[in-house]
Amino acid sequence: MQADKAEDDAAALDAQARAWLRRLRSGAATERDAREFKAWCARSPAHRRTLARAEQAWRAIGQAQACYEEMFPERRGQAAALLRRQAPVESRRRFLRGAAVAGAAAALAAVTLRPPLHLWPSLQDMAADHRTATGEQARLALAGNLELLLNTQTSIDIARGAGPAGGDRILLIDGEVALRRQPGAGQVEIVAGGGRIVPGDGAVEVRRAGTRYCVTCTAGEARLAHASGTMALRQRERVWYDRQGVGPAGAVDLEVASAWQHGQLLFRAVPLREAVDEINRYRRGRVMVSNQELASRRLSGQFRIADLDEAIRHIQQIYHAQVTRLPGGFVILG
Repeated sequence: MQADKAEDDAAALDAQARAWLRRLRSGAATERDAREFKAWCARSPAHRRTLARAEQAWRAIGQAQACYEEMFPERRGQAAALLRRQAPVESRRRFLRGAAVAGAAAALAAVTLRPPLHLWPSLQDMAADHRTATGEQARLALAGNLELLLNTQTSIDIARGAGPAGGDRILLIDGEVALRRQPGAGQVEIVAGGGRIVPGDGAVEVRRAGTRYCVTCTAGEARLAHASGTMALRQRERVWYDRQGVGPAGAVDLEVASAWQHGQLLFRAVPLREAVDEINRYRRGRVMVSNQELASRRLSGQFRIADLDEAIRHIQQIYHAQVTRLPGGFVILG
């Protein structure tokens, strides 16, 4: 009886998850939906595990399908059907549960992909313990007299007491964080992709950029632990890494790198296309450059994050660029 009740509870949880996924992928989800979904995820570890299992199941299906289609390109598109035919069925109830999980996984994949142009938060972002919207920043107090600064479009989970020496463990889901650790403060670690960053006495910034991650030591020292090895970083050093490996450490201009912590964006002879990408991280809507010659020009200047239209006016003036403004904060530079 208890086993049957447990399966019924799990099936009900799967159904709730599917209902949330349908709502979130409908295209009509609101900020209220996001808050209610976050509250649903926070009800119990089982709620979060349901989503995690579904995502893992979908990834496994996707990997199997990709492998099959690579081996048999003439049968492209048939892999999903083949996987369904060969799925083991032990009982009707278990089959129905498996189908529910697979359905949730398929829906989950549709909404956990990075949204186009970062115009709305992903499902992972909405389920995060803490997140910031475009142009927003936030400060969080951690155990051991530590403070964490979240940059724009950032989402994190925090496992209290799960880090070294009982300190906090921070999981960077997306975006960028900065952490300063004073002498005598508690221990903490930041997990980002395939890397684990442990700050010493000093400060670090950790950023996700697609499938790559960046660690900048802005003061003191820090250590990056990765499957390919461990690297020590000192002040003014930065390193990029991904799942496959870690690149070499290089020098960084801290005034530029950390300007965001002071509410500024600082550019020094940066190609305009790169400057616009950075502006888009902080500004609602989207700025696009339609002229390749203009995109290759270099931009220098310091701009307030609270008023990045100032940067657009600056570009218009110094390059005599044509500016087309569209609803929703979209701007085309040509």
